[in-house]
Amino acid sequence: MRLQFDEEAAYMEQYLREYIKEHHMQQSAVALEAAIRFHHGQKRTEGRPYIIHPMMLAMHGIALGVAKDDDDLLAVMLLHDVCEDCPVSPEELTVNEKVRQGVRCITKTRREGETKEEMMQRYMEDIRKSKEACIAKIFDRCHNVSSMAGVFSEKRMQAYIVETKKYIYPLIQYVKDTYPEYDSAVFALEYQITSIINGLEII
Repeated sequence: MRLQFDEEAAYMEQYLREYIKEHHMQQSAVALEAAIRFHHGQKRTEGRPYIIHPMMLAMHGIALGVAKDDDDLLAVMLLHDVCEDCPVSPEELTVNEKVRQGVRCITKTRREGETKEEMMQRYMEDIRKSKEACIAKIFDRCHNVSSMAGVFSEKRMQAYIVETKKYIYPLIQYVKDTYPEYDSAVFALEYQITSIINGLEII
């Protein structure tokens, strides 16, 4: 499936297709096709095609060097919202088990009788079971924080800031401690997240 309806999305798709082909990234090739297919017709809160979000994560990951030659990580970035927002399970994705596990860990689910706090605690523990999920989640939060001003209501924005401080900052520290090879990239993401949050809190 090719994107025809949005100039930015079409540009990003072409860039990723060429990059993935040039670097022989088999998992990412499958992931890109799946993400385009499953997110087809979906919109972000601001009304833009949803597919821009996972493709932006992938391009950001390439630009910062963490996913430039990591096929599994790039694939998880592309698929990170598919099982949460679309009618497909990780087991149905035609990718390898490492990518499937990353998607499984980053997919938020709520069990019967579970409070939101219990769900979030379990979710963040699950993310730590996969390096790919950890990295993808930090990139995901960075993009979401960067695009929430003027889109989220003030109440939702403040709740998102509280959630970021409570759950994402500890995840960032965990990644720094556990995967020091990502320290520079994670520092850049943390700096961007913090700068945006601080600016919004002043407002």
